[in-house]
Amino acid sequence: MKTLCAFSALAVAGSAMGQLDGQNIGAGLPLLSVQDTATQFGNSSGADQGSPFGSELNSLYGTISGGTLSFSIAGNLEANFNKVFVFIDGVAGGENTLLGDNVDGGFDEINNLGYTFDAGFEPDHGFRMEVGDGFFGVNSFDLIDNTGSTVVSGGGPGDLPLTDGTDGVTTVGWDNANPFGVTDTDASGALTGTTGWEFEVDLLSFLGEVPSEVRIMAVLTNADGGFTSNQVLPGVGGAGNLGGGVDFSAIAGEQFATIVPAPASAALLGLGGLAAA
Repeated sequence: MKTLCAFSALAVAGSAMGQLDGQNIGAGLPLLSVQDTATQFGNSSGADQGSPFGSELNSLYGTISGGTLSFSIAGNLEANFNKVFVFIDGVAGGENTLLGDNVDGGFDEINNLGYTFDAGFEPDHGFRMEVGDGFFGVNSFDLIDNTGSTVVSGGGPGDLPLTDGTDGVTTVGWDNANPFGVTDTDASGALTGTTGWEFEVDLLSFLGEVPSEVRIMAVLTNADGGFTSNQVLPGVGGAGNLGGGVDFSAIAGEQFATIVPAPASAALLGLGGLAAA
């Protein structure tokens, strides 16, 4: 991908979402993807931070502004240690097929995924979310250096919702009490789900550079990562649960979305390039 040097003096800092609390998902961000598939990982119909009976991914939003990647995902995780993996392709050196030598900051469930991604998608970094009895965690991982670390963690659904949790590079908000969105029979209400995860990422610190665009996908799996649900953003066109060792290139459509700079940010980055020249 094309990359830009960082010109912090020319970039306008500031949050695209304000306080990150996992609520009002999508406010202030461009819509990237809407779920097209009813969940086969159960449907939680009550406003409970433990999301009993189900997990789902409803919609994906994102932009880049002033060197900050802002993205949000509407959805929820059942408190049984199901996982959401977010894969980010921003710099050279990623993996179109996961090599099995990666570290996700937890128990390396990432190595059970066995994914092959769509052509043109080679993730190099990402995040992993989970919640269960007595623990919730948001981890980051680096597929180039094979490292992983905790962004924020706490004592289970009782410590959610989370507001502005941070490791100094990534800030995240999480509200897991989502009674809306897709059901186990119908995906048409995906956009009615407005709680979930909000992220702001300092791209220079996280990726080592500020790319001109970032590609992203989100995937919901079981606890050990060995079984992938049908909840993927962008979606899988009504397919059933995907199982193990998924080859996304064999599924119709592209299971990744592209995040580009907000117009004002893009103009400032262009001015930065002219100044450098």
